[in-house]
Amino acid sequence: MSFIKGKKIVLGITGSIAAYKSPALLRELQKKGASVRVVLTPAAKEFVSKLTLEILSGFKVYSEFSDGSPKIFHTELCRWGELLLIAPSTANTIGKIACGIGDTPVTEVALCFGKGILCPAMNVRMYENPVVQENIKKLQSLGWEIVEPDVGFLACGEEGKGRFPSIENIVDSCEYWFIPKLLKGKKVVVTAGPTREYLDPVRFISNPSSGKMGYALAKVARGMGANVTLISGKTCLRTPYGVKKVEVETVDEMLEAALAEFSNCDVYVSAAAIGDFKPKSVSTEKIKKNDNLVIELERTVDILKLLGERKKSGQILVGFAAETEDILDNAKKKLRSKNLDLIVANDVKEGIFGSDFNKVKVIDRDGNIVSYEGDKEQVAFEILSRVAELLF
Repeated sequence: MSFIKGKKIVLGITGSIAAYKSPALLRELQKKGASVRVVLTPAAKEFVSKLTLEILSGFKVYSEFSDGSPKIFHTELCRWGELLLIAPSTANTIGKIACGIGDTPVTEVALCFGKGILCPAMNVRMYENPVVQENIKKLQSLGWEIVEPDVGFLACGEEGKGRFPSIENIVDSCEYWFIPKLLKGKKVVVTAGPTREYLDPVRFISNPSSGKMGYALAKVARGMGANVTLISGKTCLRTPYGVKKVEVETVDEMLEAALAEFSNCDVYVSAAAIGDFKPKSVSTEKIKKNDNLVIELERTVDILKLLGERKKSGQILVGFAAETEDILDNAKKKLRSKNLDLIVANDVKEGIFGSDFNKVKVIDRDGNIVSYEGDKEQVAFEILSRVAELLF
């Protein structure tokens, strides 16, 4: 699911060397299904071709106050667009918007929109200048979202915070803009991915969980306005923008992280595939091949059951039940035995591990069952919308 599919985005580009990345950003927004129109400052034309942007966007690019047309372009763009994204945003443009100055096509459009998303890109000392920081804070108080710049090697040769944010983070931020803020101000903890239990330094017991469902839940919760912590086993997935990630490996590490976050969270969603067994003893050296090798296992701690016993009034606890038979009966037993508010049941034989698609049944404490299917972000939105109903 793309939360910007069918949306109309105005992309403002200012005079930063990072402007050369803006065409790639435009294409990523289009891949997600958005229509994009572009407006340039005079300085931006020194860094990126107007013709390139017109060909890529399929629309006329606005770079002059007037081109002889009777249309008033800044008001036209404001009526057309649903979001103004200025990427990159120079210190100069940020300061002008904060002071209500509309002396470039981009700042004039910004005055019409009144809010949007800014992506600062500049020298680290410029970014850290108290005046620039005050301007950013002022704009945030007025409803502007700021995508934090990355830290790294800058065009001027220095290193620090000021690099153009990653395109993935900017696209995440655009998607967040359109997600209903059903969890605004709430703290949500999501667990994701597999756990590992080592037999020796090079071998472990695990499962095929990709972590995609948990990461989708974390992303959508952040988009819904929540403060999100993602406790994740080892995966190859990118952490969604604005989400705090705690990486773990074993069940015991997952337990430690869960206990640290659970006491002051509003919602805990256990989407991780936590192992039920671990070796009773772990070899400090690599185990050599042996036809008669026997591995003795013991149960791991039941994290979700422990949290269910510690759950306070007002907290929402959500579990997942990946089953192969008697899906609903087994899920209902887990719901009751672990003191859950919701349980999400699915049939792993349908190939959900590693897939971008999911098909689930959500069961509440009263036995009500609702089915959802679609890509994992869509399913995540439905699950968290149900959570929001319980919270409010």
